[in-house]
This record gives sequence, C-alpha cells and structure tokens, in this order.
Amino acid sequence: MKRICLLGAAIAGILIIGVASALAAAPHAAKSGGKKSSGTKLSCKGNLILQVAPGATDVTPASETGSDAGPVSCKPFGKGFATLSYTTDAAGDLTGKWQEWFGTGSVYGTFDLTPSDNAPPTTSTSFSVQSFSGTFVIKSGTGAYAKATGKGTMSANSSDSVHFTLKASGKYSLPAAKS
Repeated sequence: MKRICLLGAAIAGILIIGVASALAAAPHAAKSGGKKSSGTKLSCKGNLILQVAPGATDVTPASETGSDAGPVSCKPFGKGFATLSYTTDAAGDLTGKWQEWFGTGSVYGTFDLTPSDNAPPTTSTSFSVQSFSGTFVIKSGTGAYAKATGKGTMSANSSDSVHFTLKASGKYSLPAAKS
C-alpha cells in the first residue's frame, strides 16, 4: 500500500506539471465569442520526490497520505514546478489534488492512479519498485490559465518508493478571448 501511495503521488505530480506547462505555453486562445477550443495536446515528464511530513524527521514511503513535489517539463510548453497531495482509498488507488506553477500563472486539478504491477506492496520500513497508471483532470487555474480545463492519462514509476518519474499526456483548453 505504501508503494502505491508514493508512486501515485509521483504520477500526479507529473501530470500536474504537464498540464500547467501546456497552459503556460498557450495562454492566448483564438477569438471565438467566449467558447472553449477543442483542446490542445500536451505531453509531460517530471521527477518528483516524496516530501517529509510536517513534524516528521524521516521519509515514510508506505504512508496512506502524503505529498510529492518537483520539477516538470512539458512539450511544447516549457518547465515548471508541481506539488501534489494524495490519499490511498480502500481499493489501493491513489487519489488527490495537484497544482503546477509557471511564470504567468498556475493550473490545478485532481488525479486517480491505480497500481499497475503485481509486485507485493512495500511496508512502512521498506523501499521498493512501484508503478501506477491512471487519469488526471484539470479543474482550473490562475493568471493566464484562469478557467483552464482538460484531462488525460498518466503513469508513475519508482525504483525506491521515494523518487518518481512521471509521464502524462492529454488535452487542455482555455476559454477563448471575447471579441
């Protein structure tokens, strides 16, 4: 269960960063009377690290709740920074919220990741390989990305339950500028 939580958090972080980067790269939508465009493709990669819980003095990789943070890069949008918080549900899925920051605004949303391997879960005192796959949703944003929406798929992998490599792809839209 610990392994699932950590990998899920990492995957969410990548998706978050990818979405935010995509939004940052295309902050100006075409004029179309306020309607949203059909969507712009995004592809992101990130490297997140499990964060030490407030008041703790060490990393606990199998925790049922937690947060990850780190840098991400999205094609064609650039680089940013992401954070995510997660919980592990009764089925072992990682669910939570994410946010990414870029030079002209931020993007935020939710994610749901499912373990994608058959390896036994880690314990609170072990670090092991983990992998997750699932979906993300862009709920909105701030600054240049206000009212952004979108969705896509993501995956996260870790060889130690602390460092995660995330990949995400999907589409996002911004409201068109009013004419």
